[in-house]
Amino acid sequence: MSAANLNLRVHLDRWIISDGNYDDFRVGEMRKFALEFRTPTLRQTTERTTWLRQQPDYSYSISGKLVFATPDVSVIDCGVLAYSERKGVVQEGCAVGDFVRGELSFGVDPFFYFESLCKISGIPALIYEWRIDFMEQDTTPYILSEVCGRPGYVRDESQHSFSEFRGSDQNVAKPPGICPAFVLHCTMLETAPQHKL
Repeated sequence: MSAANLNLRVHLDRWIISDGNYDDFRVGEMRKFALEFRTPTLRQTTERTTWLRQQPDYSYSISGKLVFATPDVSVIDCGVLAYSERKGVVQEGCAVGDFVRGELSFGVDPFFYFESLCKISGIPALIYEWRIDFMEQDTTPYILSEVCGRPGYVRDESQHSFSEFRGSDQNVAKPPGICPAFVLHCTMLETAPQHKL
């Protein structure tokens, strides 16, 4: 499967920009970033094929190959290379070369890859160049609930909504103090991936 011209939906949290890791994202721009994948667990499969299928909630069903693994990071190839540094995201006992399946979502690398993981010996180049075709902001309303034993705001999962935006500098989150979240609709360009921005 060729990754060139691949269209993906990639999540972006506002704090990643607020921390100074990236400038604001805008529709029509060409941007470089690695993909972080988020999943409860990818399980080993005997099916040795690579594919990804978009789901309605901006997540993906995937089958991919574990191409790199250390105690600190896992990299899969499911038609595009992506990493996770979360423990337990790949079923215990899987080794490099094994295939895995499951559900995941993609996010813009906050800084973990371009700042430190890229320096690990043997890790693949993961920073691709993307065209930002379309952007949406998660406008699902917040409700007051309990977060880590204290009052806090959480999304009302019964009222999912997204609105089109031109740039990540726009914010209509309610309440306004909550960091907005975006979905970037991206096309991967035909440039070779890099280790550094």
